Order: sequence, then C-alpha cells, then structure tokens
Amino acid sequence: MKAFAGFLLISIWISPLRAQDTTRAAADSVVRQETPLFRNPKRALILGSVIPGAGHIYSGEYWRGFLAYETTVSGIIGGAGVTILGECMFVLFRTCSTGPQWRILGVGLVGTGIWEWISSARDAPHAAERANAKHVRQRSTATPIIQPPVDPHSGWRVGAEIRF
Repeated sequence: MKAFAGFLLISIWISPLRAQDTTRAAADSVVRQETPLFRNPKRALILGSVIPGAGHIYSGEYWRGFLAYETTVSGIIGGAGVTILGECMFVLFRTCSTGPQWRILGVGLVGTGIWEWISSARDAPHAAERANAKHVRQRSTATPIIQPPVDPHSGWRVGAEIRF
C-alpha cells in the first residue's frame, strides 16, 4: 500500500496540471472554417504590376482592365514616338527638326502612361476585394431549419439560417 501511495504521489508531482495549461486551446463549437478567397488581392496586385490592367481582368473588371492597358500602352508608345519623331511625324516632303514643344508633349504622354499603370496596379487589390464582396453577396442564401425536439421538455426548432 505504501508503494502504491508513493507511486501515486510521484505521478501527481511529475504530471502537469491540465486545468491551468494555457497553451492548449479548447475546441469551440462555433469555429468557422476559412473559405478560400474568390480572387486573391495579392495576386491581383502582382498581375497589375507586371502587365497593366491584368489585375482588373483577373478580378473580373474586364472593361476597366482593357482601358487601363490601352491607356498605358498608347501613352508610353505614343509618347516615345512623339518624343523621337517630333514634327517629322506630320511632315512628309520637307525637312524637319524636332522642337522642344514636341518633346514636352512626348514626355507628358509617357508620364501619363506610367501614371495610369501605377494607378491601375494600386487599384487592382481593391478590385479583387470588390469581386470577393460581390461573390459573397451572390452566394448568401437562406435555408430553413426544422429540427425535432431534443428532449421531452423542449419544443421544435424552426427558423432560417442565413450564411454569409
């Protein structure tokens, strides 16, 4: 009997107190499972940074992505063309020289194209968040709940469950 009491005291002394263990989290009955995002904002940002308008197209805003791409490409290529060619672009049969006004216009067009690229890349994550919110609104449904009584003293559970 003394050996059993000693074994019991040693085992209690060695084992940790489970009631005071704060490192473990108790399982909660209301734990939500994380659903994957419909459109990832980080991916939209990366796509919009690499190719102008691609983040918006990825997010489902096709016209905005197409317009961002066209504005960026036409601004950069058109501005570079105006800067290089200048007045020679519009003159066919006489000698020409590039003046400073054409270079200023070309630099302005290139700057506009780059600004549009940066702006569309900055807006791409917001476009993905708008697409996620729209997807959640479309998926939210109400399902009826009808459950029989659990015990003799409780009644039927009737209601609606709305998932967001």
